[in-house]
Amino acid sequence: MLRKIKYFNDTYRKNENLVLIHQMGKVGSTSITSSLKTIGFTPIHVHSFYSPLSTQMYKHYHSTKYYRSFGYRLRYFLRHQLVLRLLKSRKKLKIISLVREPVSRNMSMYFHAFHVPLMDINKHKDNRREENTNMEAFRNDFFKKFNHTYGVNWFHEEFQRAWGVNIYEYPFNREEGHTVIREGNLEILLLKMERLNDSETVIADFLDLPEFELKNDNMGSKKWYHAVYKEFKEKLHPKREYLHQLYESDYMSHFYTDDEKASYQEKYLQNRNDVRHISRSTVNE
Repeated sequence: MLRKIKYFNDTYRKNENLVLIHQMGKVGSTSITSSLKTIGFTPIHVHSFYSPLSTQMYKHYHSTKYYRSFGYRLRYFLRHQLVLRLLKSRKKLKIISLVREPVSRNMSMYFHAFHVPLMDINKHKDNRREENTNMEAFRNDFFKKFNHTYGVNWFHEEFQRAWGVNIYEYPFNREEGHTVIREGNLEILLLKMERLNDSETVIADFLDLPEFELKNDNMGSKKWYHAVYKEFKEKLHPKREYLHQLYESDYMSHFYTDDEKASYQEKYLQNRNDVRHISRSTVNE
């Protein structure tokens, strides 16, 4: 027990090379974490200090209670509350967090733990029936059961809860895609994933480094589900109401310009219109 206490204290309170990567998941943080490790930092990668990410993203799935038992969730909570308390007691804590356009982030997150919806289908539906396992079934499952607003609410429900900092009270450079917030013992770097490859100098300055090289990691093209994921993205075709739910949020207004929001919506709605056009053409033929 004493050895474990010493480990926690040395790792989360005394380690001068510690950098906390606190973010909502599927926002490019793995690349930052891997890059920091190669130059001697101790990056702590956390999605939530309160419950496992999968139980929040897939909270409407029956299989989640088998995948993450009550005992597991309790241990997770207690461990992360201890870590949070130790981090708060530091004289100075550097935190990096990131944002990403929510539709692409939701699609990526859905497939990150794709075994959860697959377990649900296997347990509660007849997986021998093609209509239960085809792309349209996954698309319907995504829109019906996935927690789509988790990302756009994350800074209110997770970040502010943990640190007492409302990031929406601070300006964000939407064109350049970054800002630094200093409050109490916290130094917080907020980055836009879409501009991450242009942020090496920003990260270097934040960490007081002469330079910083970002190494791309956790790329979806390398994942076992890549082929299915690629087809899923091509056939998603979200409705205008779905986009409105996400794009009229504080999150999008704070981090993305009006032109960016319009461009994203045009892309998704154009794909939907293309499908309608193809369908009408097929009928006419």
